[in-house]
Formats: sequence, structure tokens, C-alpha cells
Amino acid sequence: MNVLMVSAEMAPFAKVGGLADVVTALSAALAARKHDVRVVMPLYGHLDRDREKIRPLAKLPPLSLRVGHQMHDIRFHMRGSPRSKVKVYLVECPTLYGREGVYSDVNGEAFPDVLARAALHGQAALLLARLLDWPVDVIHAHDAEAVPAILFRSHWYAGREVPGPAGSLLTIHNLAHQDIHPTAGVDTLGLPRSMASYPGLLEFHGKLNLLKAGILAADRVNTVSPTYAGETTTDPEFGYGLEGALAGRGDSYSGILNGADYETWDPRRDQALPAPFGPKDLSGKDVCRNELLKELGLKQEDGKPLCGFVGRLVYQKGLNLLLPLLGRLAEDGFTFALLGTGDKKLEAAAREAAARHPDKVAFVGAFDESLAHRIYAGSDLFLMPSLFEPCGLSQMYSLRYGTLPVVRRTGGLADTIIDAGRKRGNGFVFEDASGEDLLAALRRAEVLWEDRKVWREVQVRGMECDFSWGRSAARYEKLYRAARRAGKGM
Repeated sequence: MNVLMVSAEMAPFAKVGGLADVVTALSAALAARKHDVRVVMPLYGHLDRDREKIRPLAKLPPLSLRVGHQMHDIRFHMRGSPRSKVKVYLVECPTLYGREGVYSDVNGEAFPDVLARAALHGQAALLLARLLDWPVDVIHAHDAEAVPAILFRSHWYAGREVPGPAGSLLTIHNLAHQDIHPTAGVDTLGLPRSMASYPGLLEFHGKLNLLKAGILAADRVNTVSPTYAGETTTDPEFGYGLEGALAGRGDSYSGILNGADYETWDPRRDQALPAPFGPKDLSGKDVCRNELLKELGLKQEDGKPLCGFVGRLVYQKGLNLLLPLLGRLAEDGFTFALLGTGDKKLEAAAREAAARHPDKVAFVGAFDESLAHRIYAGSDLFLMPSLFEPCGLSQMYSLRYGTLPVVRRTGGLADTIIDAGRKRGNGFVFEDASGEDLLAALRRAEVLWEDRKVWREVQVRGMECDFSWGRSAARYEKLYRAARRAGKGM
């Protein structure tokens, strides 16, 4: 099939979160299964064109597109070689994308023209397929930012101009990110104003909601784990007001667990590590732990586990459960290696804990991919006390690196981690979003840590878990076929 991916992110060159990793890995897995995958994304101003080998698409001239009442000059570029298995096209538009940032500026403030950026992205993706005369079987839109491509296909290009059936699939990576705007934004999208008033697709409590429109308009909708799919149709805490819309899709809404990119995340050949290791020989992990302790200035004299955290410092990740426990656990001999940026209050609390316990708590408030790999490899436990987690990739990476995850039973964490107290256990699971339940899980880990033989058994079991993209890609194929059949009916 010919699959047109529409995404604001793609790893490693334009990455904010897990969406970027998924687009890259899923595209490669589909290409390995002989599908023609083409990704269209904005050409952000901060991208290094020479380093990323981004060049103008010579056979397509510069163009102008209308967004709302303004015309914008654009040009299509390609990253890498035309012979690449996954072709990546980038849309240059200096007036909308010529600045640093994907969704927000360097201070974390969302761009005021985010809707215009999404509108141009959606237009350009459909226009590119037409200019290349490339028949599209499926438009695969990722998250709310890519929804305009689905809306424009259904309205501007209904039954014409986009070659191929162009069925549509919307993948929701996090339902909390919905792209809600004033209703006047419908003019920016160039869609009928009736769509922004009840019962229009875009209307949402007197505002315009891109994600809601995508849920209703796409031929098929999925999210990134089976458990999260169930949570988002039944519980307002997870559905963020869209649980009714999702439930109304019935069998057209499903969950497919993300896969892990084991080409990048493999301790046997990870160049970021001081020593390689695998399930048959874990001696290199001891080297990684000792070097990580030295690098971060930590001391593990009491023989308690070294706990790692890598991710965004936001309340969704359960940092409000973890941070109040750091002092108490540090005094008991636990050590912590924390890496990430995000909410300023959470960053300040992490820095304060590190200042109070410099031998036991290290916090690096930055994005450092190489250090992230060393934390996965050198830690004994990996902390994911998430309040909700659509899928999560970190727990899959930590398993492969022999680092036992400590997770709350929610979303993709529930689909991948089994408590060590049960048969086939590979980590530690707690139920309630409370510091007490997290502490109890860490105490259980502390007890198991003392039994080195059993700990090693659980480690190896986790390292042998297979969450590769092959099975997930096969499930996406089924959704693509269903969406293509629906697209032919336009």
C-alpha cells in the first residue's frame, strides 16, 4: 500500500516526545513489509539542512498556499536520498515554520499561529501527493496537529484531486493534547463556519476542537495501547471530554501497542554505553552502573538499588508522587538518576532534592540522548509512576537494558509490565496514584533486590521480552485495509 504519513515530529531530527520515535519506527517497519511510506512534515527553522541532508525537491517549483486570509510561499524539500526506503518530505514556509520550535518557542510558550501551521501542513501533504501523481491508499494522521489533512480530504478534495482512495486513519498518541481554539479559527482552516457550531464536527463546548473533529471524520481511529483505548471510552479522567465521541466509533476505534526500536535500543551494541551486555552476560551492566555513579557523582555504598528516571517533568508522569519520597528513600540508601525538563516547579523540586542529598540524588535538567541511554543501562530500577500513560516506550527500553520498571497499572504500562510477584513477572506494578502505593512497590523491589538469584531471573525475563514493531505493523496493515475500503466509498 501507499501510506502518506502526516506528522509534526519524526526522530531523531524533530523530536518532542514519543510520537517522533513511533513515526520513525513504524514507517521503517511498514517499509520492511514492502509498503511505500512517505512522511510529510514541516521544515522547522532550527533544522540543520546540511547535517540532515535536506535538499529542495527540484522537480517541484515554489508555490503559494492560502491559509485563512493570508497567502504563504512554500517549497517542498526531501531529507536524505530519493532511494531511501522511507521517503521524508518537508514543507518550507518561512512565515510559519521559519523559527525554532515544533509546537512552542524556546520559553515553552505555544505559538499563537499553531492552527495556521497545522492548516498549511495538512494542505501541503495532500497537494504533494497530487503534484507527484502518487496514488494514496491511506492518509495516516498523527495527533491533532495532523487532523486538517483528514478534514481537507473530506471537504476540499472529496472524491477528486487526491489520487487513490486515500482512506484515513487517525492515531491518537495522547488524548490530553486536543488543539482547542476559538471558533473563529474555522476561517483559518478555510472550512464552512457551520462546522464550528453544534452539531458540527469541530464544535466542542463553544470552541473548536481539532482532535474531536478528527475522531468523527477519520475512517478509522486508533490509539497506542489496548488498555488506553478502553480507558478513554469509559473514564472521563482519561477521555478528557471525548470519551463519548470515542465510544461512539464502536469497532472503528481500537488500540495497537507501540513497538520498541531495538536497532537503537540494544545494550549489546549501544555506542553510548561504556560496556556492552546482554541476557547471557550481564557483567557489562555492572560496569555501566559504576560509570554512571561516577559520572553523576553518586554513591551506592548501602547496596540499595539505583533508580533511573528519563522523561518530561510533567504531572502526567507522576513526578508529584515521586519527588516527595526522594529524601526519605535517599536516607535509606536508594540512589536516583533523574533526567528531563518540563514544569518549572517540578524541575525546582528535583534540583532541591539533589542539593539536599548530593551523594544520592542527581538531577540533569536537559535533553541528553546519550545520557538517557546510560541511565537505562546503569540503573537497577526505572521509575514510571504515571497518572496515565497511553503506551509508554521507556518501560520497553528499560526491560531490554535489564532495568526493572516500577509502574502504575494504567494504559500501555498495564499491557507490558507484570508484577514480579506473579508468574512471568518483569517489573513492579502498583495500583493507586498515591505516594504510599509507589513507596510500597519500591519496598517490594528492595526486598527482591536482596535475593540476587531471583532478581537476575526477573532481569533476564525482562530482557527477553519482545515488543518489536513487526507485530504492531501487521495490525496497522489491517487498519489500513479497512480505511482504504472506506476511502473508496467517498
